[in-house]
Amino acid sequence: MAKVLVLLSVFLLWAPALFSNETEDRKRELARLKSQAAQKENELKKYREAEKQISREISDLESRRREAERKKNKVEADISYIEQSLLSTADKRAVLKKSMPLWQRVVLAELDAYYFTPRCYDCPGGYSLEEDIFVDRMITHKAAFTAAMDKEQRLTDKQILTYEAKNKQLQERSSKLEEEQGVITTRFRKKKSALDVTKRKAAEVRKEINELNRSAEALNNLLAKFERTRKAQDAKASAQKTAGAKKSASGGPKIDAAPHSLPWPVNGKVISKFGKEYRADLNTWIFRDGIKIAAQRGQEVRAAEEGSVIYAGPFRSYGNVVILDHGKGFFSIYGFLQDIKAAVGDKLPRQGVVGSAGPDTQTSSGTGRYAVYFEIRQGTVAVDPLAWLK
Repeated sequence: MAKVLVLLSVFLLWAPALFSNETEDRKRELARLKSQAAQKENELKKYREAEKQISREISDLESRRREAERKKNKVEADISYIEQSLLSTADKRAVLKKSMPLWQRVVLAELDAYYFTPRCYDCPGGYSLEEDIFVDRMITHKAAFTAAMDKEQRLTDKQILTYEAKNKQLQERSSKLEEEQGVITTRFRKKKSALDVTKRKAAEVRKEINELNRSAEALNNLLAKFERTRKAQDAKASAQKTAGAKKSASGGPKIDAAPHSLPWPVNGKVISKFGKEYRADLNTWIFRDGIKIAAQRGQEVRAAEEGSVIYAGPFRSYGNVVILDHGKGFFSIYGFLQDIKAAVGDKLPRQGVVGSAGPDTQTSSGTGRYAVYFEIRQGTVAVDPLAWLK
């Protein structure tokens, strides 16, 4: 009975510290997730503002395009009128050119016959006074008509030159308007394309925010469950071993390894780092609880430390995942696996094979390369793996 009382006393003394550490870890993790979500929301707000700005620019370009189209139609109508007038005037000039020589010959012949050829009024066939006056007037009218035709021909020639100059100006104006239309249309298409890209990126960011939140929450819940189980088992063990009571209740989750002492799960270059990373292609920041390591297709992925497999299977955006429990709240997570070569309950040694490398196919933050996603957790809190890997 005395031993039991001693154990209960020790547990009650250490329990507040355990729960306090867990609470602080949860608070830090919650604060980190809230900070990530806030950053993402700010990026989403920027995309929405960009959408509005591009939409306004598109509306302005659409108005300019309509105005240019109206001007172009007016110029084309003027060109059509000038060309019709030019054709009509050209036909008129052709008729005048064809008839002028005939009328000139007629007038010259009559002038020669009436005024320059000697005749007598009393000779047979001669003109009477009335006839003489009539013929004189007819010749005069024909001469005036021929002169008027000549003047009309000169005016027609001048008018044709004017029409041709006007037509040339209109054609040049039409070419400039077509060029302006082309520039506006090109800008319009670019802005429309930019709007489509911005909308797509905004949708990707929204999707990424949701996926990050869901994945992080699900992983935290899973690890919290394992941590609760571990603590329950430790508490049970501490109740059975008096000598180990203080050791079992010596603090919260602990990574039982020296910094920079763990082997890498695969040999490769880090292509995505832990924490906040800027993605230029999305113009936004991505937050990660682990790192991505480049790998060869099918390359073996090995355990960073000996431990028990507590999860093996598909897990949201991380693809096929294996989670190892190394004890004392120390977990390691391996994602993007092409296939899994360990089962729940297996005890793996350090560098034991957990699976093979597969493609990174996460939504908007995926690299498309063959890689391994790797996390280290101290309880439910993600830590930078590079601080522990060799």
